[in-house]
Amino acid sequence: MRMIRSSLLFSVLGAACAALAACAPAPPPPVAPAHPCFTIHGDSELRPKDAKKTLDELVAHILLAPEDEALRNPKSLADVKAILRRDTVYLFPNAAAFAKAQGTLDGRFSEATLEMLMGESQLVASQVLTTQAAWVGGDMRIARANLATETGATNATGATATTAAATATDRDRMLSQLIRVVEEGNKVADALGAVAPSHLARAAEIVRGLRVEAPNDVRTSALVAEYHRLRGEWTEFDAAMAKAEAGDPSTPALRYLRGMEQLERFRRPEQGAAIMRESLAAHPKFVRAQAALVLMSTNPAEALRAVQRLKAMNEDHYLVMLLEPTLAADQELSRMQTRGPSDVPR
Repeated sequence: MRMIRSSLLFSVLGAACAALAACAPAPPPPVAPAHPCFTIHGDSELRPKDAKKTLDELVAHILLAPEDEALRNPKSLADVKAILRRDTVYLFPNAAAFAKAQGTLDGRFSEATLEMLMGESQLVASQVLTTQAAWVGGDMRIARANLATETGATNATGATATTAAATATDRDRMLSQLIRVVEEGNKVADALGAVAPSHLARAAEIVRGLRVEAPNDVRTSALVAEYHRLRGEWTEFDAAMAKAEAGDPSTPALRYLRGMEQLERFRRPEQGAAIMRESLAAHPKFVRAQAALVLMSTNPAEALRAVQRLKAMNEDHYLVMLLEPTLAADQELSRMQTRGPSDVPR
């Protein structure tokens, strides 16, 4: 990944104001509906704006690989398809604007797909960032405790002062890095969750038009199925998938939907992962399926392996940038502390 690691993540700007209102005693009968003991006041309009600013600054520090940099300003719908195929989320906004400017049916399909996948990618990244914090939560507690009590510790092992100091410095540095990347990852997760809905709303708007303009196009049915999957509307999802799979049910996009259905509808991540791996066997460059395998991982070691395979497919992928620092730090701490492998779910 070509990026400036020291500026990988940063503090989220802005915060909602909160105030507490005193609880009043219950009135005499007839009893009025109970009121909460506190009320949160805040300007919900500010949060998406601050979140977008956070993500814009994050992306500004990314240095893309030449293959992706060449696609930053797409010149054709073929370029747009290449961006989708590589799942390079940073380039989706420019690609969506280009597709919209074409004013054609194919352009509208491309724009709807980009906006839908942009929103989904951001929600997935937010979810995985939250999950990684849970995966390494025990290490975070240990890291904070160690750093808090490190000052004044003496070397009781008989090792030379130089060796002990070097070991402590390396370990302290890794503990500090773990705390930093997890805390910053949590802030980015909030920002992603706040921004994603705007992309999904735009996608839904375009899809409503496509249902009128091209009701019998399988691409419309696939987008409708994606829309209902994201909303958890499984009856509508089934109806849309029946139409979409009337053509070729083995397309990567439709297999992706079936894999995610196993995870989200039936709570069977193993079956979902099996579908993604089958799809990758048939379509080795299907980056989105490998990204889904990161989401379906059950422990940090498995997630790191999935991220490394994703990085081999596209070093510029969103999840590589967001997850690799934490998972790598956790693995290095495992090595330093000579504990057991982190191959068990947390």
